[in-house]
Amino acid sequence: MGVLFLVRHGQASFGTDDYDRLSDLGKEQSRITGSHLGAQSVHPVRVVHGQMLRQRQTAAGVIEGLGLQLETDIDPGWNEFNAWELTGALGETDPRAKHDSKIFQTVLERGCARWASGDFDTEYGETFSEFTDRVDGALDKAFSTMSSGEATIVVSSAGAISWTAARLLGGGFDQWMAFNRVTINTGITKIITGRNGTSLISFNDHGHLPPADVTYR
Repeated sequence: MGVLFLVRHGQASFGTDDYDRLSDLGKEQSRITGSHLGAQSVHPVRVVHGQMLRQRQTAAGVIEGLGLQLETDIDPGWNEFNAWELTGALGETDPRAKHDSKIFQTVLERGCARWASGDFDTEYGETFSEFTDRVDGALDKAFSTMSSGEATIVVSSAGAISWTAARLLGGGFDQWMAFNRVTINTGITKIITGRNGTSLISFNDHGHLPPADVTYR
């Protein structure tokens, strides 16, 4: 049986000119996550992340927390969707969304619904179906490189992790959106695979974080 741990990136820099980098708290969340996994006797044979800086920085923090010397593998299949493209496609939106995470979430969900409808595919660099196919492929690839008894850690983002969980439960857009809405920074999703197939064991576990360090964006 192989075990896959999907870790959402740490808190990024929402409300700044460059969202795609971890805040100081995000870096600490990443180290805490690695220490927690190590304390649970998780010894990954590989750590994989997407191409985004926040994912790469989180992977580095997790490895530091684990106390291991590991090279990471990059798989662009774990990249996040382009949230700013989705919100921008709505036209004029509430300007407070750039700095207010709750308002941004409302706008983003409207953008996601429009994107997933399939009615405006020519307006996006990546369609919703292309996104889900990409993430499905990344999950399949992660499992194909694992042997029985091995553990792999993948650092990704809320959208990709939420889609993976929704897929494994047989859900669609509504399930994906519900998961996406509540994903915690450095929340851990655990998946196992073996002779009996692939199963979602837990989603978005964040018990390793002190309550004051729990963030959504």
